[in-house]
Amino acid sequence: MSVEQSITREDRCEPPYPLHPSVADRIDPQYADFYNKHIMKHQQVHLQPIEASRTSGTLIPGAGPLAPVAKVEDYFISREETTGPRVRIRAFTPSGSTPEEGWPVCVYFHGGGWVLGTIDTENVIASNLCARGRSVVVAVDYRLAPENPFPAAVDDCWESVLWVLGQGKEILNLDTTRLATGGSSAGGNLAAIMCQRAATLGSPKFSLQLLSVPVTDNTADTSNSKSWNENQHTPALPAPKMMWYRNHYLPNKSDWSHPEASPLLWEGDWSKPPYAVIVVGELDVLRDEGIQFGEKLRRAGVNADIHIMKGQPHPFIAMDGVLDAGKEAITYFCDALRETMYPGEKQKTH
Repeated sequence: MSVEQSITREDRCEPPYPLHPSVADRIDPQYADFYNKHIMKHQQVHLQPIEASRTSGTLIPGAGPLAPVAKVEDYFISREETTGPRVRIRAFTPSGSTPEEGWPVCVYFHGGGWVLGTIDTENVIASNLCARGRSVVVAVDYRLAPENPFPAAVDDCWESVLWVLGQGKEILNLDTTRLATGGSSAGGNLAAIMCQRAATLGSPKFSLQLLSVPVTDNTADTSNSKSWNENQHTPALPAPKMMWYRNHYLPNKSDWSHPEASPLLWEGDWSKPPYAVIVVGELDVLRDEGIQFGEKLRRAGVNADIHIMKGQPHPFIAMDGVLDAGKEAITYFCDALRETMYPGEKQKTH
């Protein structure tokens, strides 16, 4: 199916876009109020040129303030195993005294369907993880499709992990025995893949994966997934928009089931990846594949916390300034990071 074919006649219209009747009575009132005031009047991403979306400003409105950290520095890192340009990363360092053995570290990947988003997209989440999780957070500006389709993003993310283990360890004063990863949506997909690749290779040893609304099955659609079917007209990520992203990132349909595109289909040892904290939206097309990913870990004996945010469509974690669910989701992540990296402490981060 081409990108154009994935957009139905019903979607070919102009704003405003009122909430679809199939979700209007199920959606969280806070989200509905913000959507009706600030989002409904704007053109949808999959119905305009990519460049228009990339230059339009904030990818998802409604974010809260940055959390205070000691410093934020950007680096351009060289590659060890793949070819391509240098990868830009951003390091957030907490305030306070550096632990004697170095800072714990979380490598974080932004969302945007592998097509949109930048290193600036999820600074709020990264700064919260840094400040409240007392860990260095390394955010990655991986290459985007369609200019750089699969597996470019995977390669860039893996190179960032290798840099953290090597040069980054010295530059940022890291304790890489305390290593986490995380991401939102496409970023959650990439974080899960990093853990699976590390499990296959035997290193590095991740101790935590933080997955917000992760894409885990790029073969899912309205014909084979309950959440895709019942939420196909949801705001923020309706089914045609998700297909638009998929077709840009994975133009070869044969790659849709590749385990480094669909980590739910990984055939490795599911007892090897780390503890997972997964948050999904009840009204998100990606809900069920996120839940299934966590359940698959659980069946293999891996601890997986699965939080289903009632009435929420896809982007809630990036809307912590206006949604209680966004604040709650970030707190789940910050608490898990703090407690995993500092297991002797009991204090919550909020």
